[in-house]
Amino acid sequence: MKEKESYIEKQKGIFGDTTWFTYRYEVNGMVYETSAGSLDICRKARDKWMKMMSVAFTGHRTIRTNKYALSVSLNEEVRFCYENGIRFFYIGCAVGFDMMAAHTILEQRKQYPDMVLVAVVPYVGQDVYFNKEDKQRYADILRQADKVVVLSEYYYAQCYAHRNDYMISHACRLIAYWDGKSAGGTSYTFNKAQKKKLVIHNLF
Repeated sequence: MKEKESYIEKQKGIFGDTTWFTYRYEVNGMVYETSAGSLDICRKARDKWMKMMSVAFTGHRTIRTNKYALSVSLNEEVRFCYENGIRFFYIGCAVGFDMMAAHTILEQRKQYPDMVLVAVVPYVGQDVYFNKEDKQRYADILRQADKVVVLSEYYYAQCYAHRNDYMISHACRLIAYWDGKSAGGTSYTFNKAQKKKLVIHNLF
């Protein structure tokens, strides 16, 4: 992901005692500009702008329905998001639905090169218990992602929940694959997204 942040700091007011920032942020050819009395306010406004163009994914590690039908629905939903202004796609790098979503985005990025795949890793070594095939898929996803966010150097009890919180906090939409009854990370993320009033599309 090609990011560039720049700003001009000026003193304003009759006595030149007021600081004013003119801010510009560029990412993958998209440009956001604003101005405010502090750099922190400018960056918070930028984050809000990016959030309105972002979607997160959550789903079961075992695909329990027809994989081909799910793949078709997932492709349609990703394309719909893109056509409606979504550019940032957050995935949690787990096996199952997460990896299917990541590969869908990578395929569609060939047609829409301004798609941004953000891989959110809960801790270094997330793939330690993956089988050989999933380890390779995981490595390929991280290698091809536009941005990799690693939240912790080590595993800890709530690391997956915090990974899901991070994605929800950065998105305005959620694409889910949840059976509506199972407990666990997918249920947690789905319910958290509802409380945060994200737009949710469940593909189960």
